[in-house]
Amino acid sequence: MLDRSLEAVTDVLATTPNVMFCAKAVTGEYLAANHAFAERAGVARAGDVVGRTARDLFPAELAERYEAQDQRVIETGRMLTNELELITRRDRSVGWFLTSKSRWTDDAGAAVGVVSVSVDLRTPVDAAAPHAQLAAAVEVARRRFAEQIGVADLAAAAAMSVAQLERTARRVLGLSPKQLVMRFRLEEGLRLLTTTELPIAEVAHRCGFYDQSAFSRHFRAVVGSPPAAYRTAHRH
Repeated sequence: MLDRSLEAVTDVLATTPNVMFCAKAVTGEYLAANHAFAERAGVARAGDVVGRTARDLFPAELAERYEAQDQRVIETGRMLTNELELITRRDRSVGWFLTSKSRWTDDAGAAVGVVSVSVDLRTPVDAAAPHAQLAAAVEVARRRFAEQIGVADLAAAAAMSVAQLERTARRVLGLSPKQLVMRFRLEEGLRLLTTTELPIAEVAHRCGFYDQSAFSRHFRAVVGSPPAAYRTAHRH
C-alpha cells in the first residue's frame, strides 16, 4: 500500500513522457509504475506491473542487475544517481537512460522499498549544435572517443573550464562529459558487435578501452549483458 506522498508522485508521473517511474517493496514486488514503465516492461497497463517482480518482466540478466542495484540502495541508504543505461526498444532501436534510485522508508526510518526514476535521453547529442562551444566538445568526443581523451581535453576544445563544461553538458544533453565519451564508445561497440565478426578484444581496442576485460565490464554495466551474449542475441 502506497502512502499518500508517494501516491501524489505517482499521479504526477503517470503520463509524463520519456520518464519511467516505479516503486518496489523490499521483497522485490512492484507496488506502482507509470505508463512509460509499463511500455518498457512489455505490458499494456501500469496496473499490470503491480505485484510482479523484475524476473517476471525482464530478461534474467537485466533482472539480476536491477535486483543488485535495489539491494545496494536498500542496504547502504545511498542513492543511485544518474546511472547511464542502455536498452533495446521493441522496435530494435537503442535507448539511452539516466536512472536514479532512492531508498523508501516508513515514519520510523525502516526501509520498505525502492523508488526509481529513469529519464529517456531521446534528445540526440546533436542538440548541442546551437551551443557552439559545447558542440565543439561533442565533436571532439565523437571523433576521438577511441583515444584516452579526458574531460580537460573536451573543455579545452570548448574553450571552457571543466566546471563550465560539466554544467553545460548536463543541462543541454543530460549527460556528463565522461558519460558522453562512454556513450560514443559503447555505440561503436554495439555497431561492431552486430555488423562485424571482429574478436571482442579487437572491438574493445577500437572503442578506446584498455583491454577486453574493461570493455566487457563497462558494456555489461550499461547494456545489461556481456558483449558475446549481446552479439548472439542481436546479430541480424
